[in-house]
Amino acid sequence: MLKYEELSFMSGIISMIAFSFFIYHVHITKNTDNITFLWIFLIIIAQTLMVIYGKINHIHGLYIPALIFITGILYILYIKIVYKETNKIEDELRQKSIIKVQ
Repeated sequence: MLKYEELSFMSGIISMIAFSFFIYHVHITKNTDNITFLWIFLIIIAQTLMVIYGKINHIHGLYIPALIFITGILYILYIKIVYKETNKIEDELRQKSIIKVQ
């Protein structure tokens, strides 16, 4: 079984590269309107289960990327909670024409 662990590790690296573009976009735009709390919750559960499975079976290619994904999702959750109020205020200011629409 461990003979093909390299495949899981490569898959994890490719997934992390793709996910990093998503994290970067969220970091730059601070826009999480299309990301629901349910989605965040489900991804955290799925990745936690992947960490547990990888740890039990000693498959580093599964649990190390899953830990990195959890960290990224927690950052998205942080942005969603912190900037929710900020986005609300900006929308009100745009509606009152105090700031320009970008």
